[in-house]
This record gives sequence, structure tokens and C-alpha cells, in this order.
Amino acid sequence: MTMRVLPSPAFIAAGCAVLLQTFSARGADQWTDISSPLLARITNGGAKLAYPGGCSGVVVDRTSGDVTIKVVGQGLWRSSDRGGNWRRIDGDTISGRDETGWTTSADANAPTRMASFSLDGSAGWTTDGVRWKRFKTMGRNWDFGSVDWATPEPKTIIAAKHETTPPGEICLTRDGGAAWTTLTVRLAEKRERVSMVGALAATTLIYGNGDGIHRSGDAGVTWTKVSRANPQTRIPVLFKGAHYLGGTNGLLVSTDLGANWRTQGAPVDVGQGPFFGADEKAMVVVGKDGVFQTKDGGTTWKRLAGLKPKEGNFVFTPNWFGCYAWDAVNSVVYVSAMGNPVFRLELGTMP
Repeated sequence: MTMRVLPSPAFIAAGCAVLLQTFSARGADQWTDISSPLLARITNGGAKLAYPGGCSGVVVDRTSGDVTIKVVGQGLWRSSDRGGNWRRIDGDTISGRDETGWTTSADANAPTRMASFSLDGSAGWTTDGVRWKRFKTMGRNWDFGSVDWATPEPKTIIAAKHETTPPGEICLTRDGGAAWTTLTVRLAEKRERVSMVGALAATTLIYGNGDGIHRSGDAGVTWTKVSRANPQTRIPVLFKGAHYLGGTNGLLVSTDLGANWRTQGAPVDVGQGPFFGADEKAMVVVGKDGVFQTKDGGTTWKRLAGLKPKEGNFVFTPNWFGCYAWDAVNSVVYVSAMGNPVFRLELGTMP
């Protein structure tokens, strides 16, 4: 009688790991350029793209799946068919480029409300999805910024200026961008490492520079350290009454305007996000290990894909140049990095 030798549990586990890595690698290879036809249309019409060309910045309306991208020097464009057709939406208010993945962002609760903190161009926002207002220009302008989306008619905005002397200047406006003041606190000189700003209410602000989370309840006059955690995400995300930040070990959540922060769910590296789906349980985050999804508020995470491989001079890493967004309606991930096209990754039906 011939005896059958069954593979050991360790061998099976190793094989499953290889299959998972293979699946992720194949997914990462299927990024599709969706913006080059639009760029050709713009330049063939006589317009010139600013340095370094291409696109930068991408956000998705979580309720409709509409995707909005920034064409460098040529404003914000939106597609309702996953990149097939485009229309400009900013009324010629926005120019410049997004150097970081938090430069252009939307209110997760009401995604037609958007802000774009352009670098080397004009920045601005819309509080109704239709009318756009330009911010006062502050030199080269911004790396990223945060809007008090908790307020129906927000006026408080905090933003990180680009390459300042001294380094790390943070500016505040309380009139919707007509006038700005420079705060006394600073971000770290190596701003691409740990640097975060947040407007949580009309006079409630937070920032981080590698020494935990600091909070002000008087519009930046005084500050108190409220957490030793160092977020990797650069701005908080407000959704259904809670503010979210992300770090190397997962989500940080506050339900009391930043006075207290708690970890939520299992460890996962979060550089961008969370991007929400239908409710607060459905999220996608992006970190150094790739794109991860949860359907249970972070109790468990599933790796969906790796990061977009490098093309051109600027990389798609989520700690600075890469700009990621998740379309929960159509199960799609988008990514851009200045000087490159915008790419789409079809995730398909995920278990």
C-alpha cells in the first residue's frame, strides 16, 4: 500500500502567502492610464501645462463614484464614467499642482464640498460644489491644508506652506481664505516625514510635527499636547461625527474634537485615508505595504493591491508625492503623482 504524505500546515501557509503576493502583484500590474487623452485635448487646443506637466491630485465622490483630477496648471476636471469623459469644474479658479496626496480633498460627509491647496498656482475651494472661491495667494502657496468641514458654512482653514524660511510655517484663515495669519507653531523641517494640520471647528485646531498631537481651542493662541501618537496622514478626515488620522499602527479616532484620541481596529500602515464607502465600517487606506480594505471598521484588513510602480521623476508612494483615492461605488482605486498621468486600478468584486 502506498502511503500519501500530506503537506504540513507550514507548507500550506507558505503557499497561500505566495499566492496572495502573486495576486497582489498581478493587480498592481493592471493600472490603466485614464488622463492622457484629456491632456492631449488640452494641449492640442493651445493650452500649455505648467511644470512638471501631467496630472497631480485625485479625489472621488464616495456617493457617486465621480472622480476629480488636477491637470497641472489647468485646474480641476471631473469624470462620471471612470475616466472616459471629462469636464472642467472649477470655473478657472484653480491652477498650479498638487505636490502631496492631501493637497486636493473633499468633505467625506458631503463630497461636492472640496478644497485644493495648490502649489505654484491659485488655490481655492467650494462649499456647495458649484461656486468656487480663490484663496489669497501666499507666495508659492501650499503643500496641504484642512477645512473645518464640521461647520455648514466653514470659514476656518489651516494650511502648511511650501518651503518657507524659517521652515514649517503654518497659516490660518478664519474668513474663508481672504486673509491669512502665520501661527507661532511650526511643522518639522523634514516635512515629508511627520507633519499634520487640522481644522476641527471654528476655533479648534490640531497639528503634529513628530512630537505627538497638539490641540488649540482658541484658534492657535495656545496649544496643549493631547496625544503621544505621531500620525502619518497630513490632515484629519471627518466622517459621521468622528475625526480620523492614520499612523504606522492603524487608525486614530477622536469623537470630541481632538481632545482625546484612541486607536481603532487592527494594526495597518496608514499613509493616506481613510477613504470611506457607504458607512463608517467600509474603508480603504493606503500605506507603504499597499492598499488595504476593511468592512468592519478596521477589526480586520484585506490587502487589495500593491502601490503603483514608479514612472517618470516622481513616485507614487503615499508619504508625499502619490495621490490615492477609492471609488467604493465601482470598486476602483485611482492614483496620480505630478508629472505623470492619472491611473485607474479595477479591483473587481472583492470577497
